[in-house]
Amino acid sequence: MTKEEIYKQLEEAVKLTESGKNKEAMEIYEKLLEYEIPEVYNNIGNLYRREGLLGKAIEMYKKAIQISPDFALAYFNLGCALMELDKYNEAVMFFEKSERLGMKSFDLDVQLTLSYIASGNLSKAKEKMKDERVRNEVSKYIDGGIKI
Repeated sequence: MTKEEIYKQLEEAVKLTESGKNKEAMEIYEKLLEYEIPEVYNNIGNLYRREGLLGKAIEMYKKAIQISPDFALAYFNLGCALMELDKYNEAVMFFEKSERLGMKSFDLDVQLTLSYIASGNLSKAKEKMKDERVRNEVSKYIDGGIKI
């Protein structure tokens, strides 16, 4: 397969995922695994995570990172999977790495703040919550409101 054909396949798999056709997307991704494309591993990880297969998702994110150590989105997704396993200290580590690699997003700020709170790092959580949008979103997930 040429590089162009590979990326057309990747694009098709993304569109299938966006339209809820995960099984069809997975079939394409599995064919693309041999090309060692980090986005393929990351996207397979996302599909596994949606199915609750967190161990497999984590393996895929780690493989994406192994192929491309500067792939900020894979670090973010790995952090999200770890949060689902209540491994907040580890999640913080990967969210912070994602941030250091240049990822800037509202979702990252919210997930990182929630992880800071869950791991007891209230000073860093407070710093993130200076952004009122982050504070408002985080408060939706904290029983009894935020007392920081």
